Amino acid sequence: MSAHAIAHRQPVWAAQRRRVPGAPADLTLHVLHLEDVSSWAFSAVDCLTEDELSRACALQDSHTRELFVVSRVALRHVLAHRLGCAAHEVPISHDPRTGAPHEVHGRAAAVTGSRGDAGPELAASSALGHVRPVRFSVSRTAGVIALVTAQRAVGVDVERLQSEVEANVLLDVLHPADRARLSRMRGRRRAVAVTRTWVRVEALVKGWQTGLSRDPASIHVGSAARADYGRGWSVSDVRTTARENARLAVAWRTDPAPQG
Repeated sequence: MSAHAIAHRQPVWAAQRRRVPGAPADLTLHVLHLEDVSSWAFSAVDCLTEDELSRACALQDSHTRELFVVSRVALRHVLAHRLGCAAHEVPISHDPRTGAPHEVHGRAAAVTGSRGDAGPELAASSALGHVRPVRFSVSRTAGVIALVTAQRAVGVDVERLQSEVEANVLLDVLHPADRARLSRMRGRRRAVAVTRTWVRVEALVKGWQTGLSRDPASIHVGSAARADYGRGWSVSDVRTTARENARLAVAWRTDPAPQG
């Protein structure tokens, strides 16, 4: 097979999964490297709606536009796997007031294996009975895209490691207890810890669908790698690689609404 054909071949989604410590079986996280999937995604843009293509064209910065297109094409294919439909059929929509994504429904949604993976050969089965909605969250940073799907409310955030100057700015908006803990650190160690704390805050507010209308200074996330938060929520760090040069966190509702 030629290099051109390989570049345009759809990713093996199972190979893009990343383990989320303590997460329920219905939650699946995919982490994609932009340079690995960009050629394929741009060869598959026919799955996007006219509105999505218009949004992409309106983005002036070419890198921002590339991240949007690649993440949206990838999201449609990941959701199609879970919903048992074609990528262009996935009904993606957002709340016009908050921008939070609505849950999506398909012919046989959210069929999971023992490790939270859903394959089209399972999702397409008509014998599976009740169709369950799927919720999702997307985050993008320099060269990295994170996509999380689940049968419950979820949030994901990935951020490149902040510089010391950027970390000092973020430090000022964190919860006082987190700020005091992080202020005792110095240099790059503090920058890494601030980035880690910030992605946990962002993952939670995405899961709550409040965004930063919820004051970050009211959210004390602490230092534990995985922790329960408030009523019915958990948030966890996810391992990243040196290539990604980023920090990543996922939050999920621990008591999903019963399916009717």
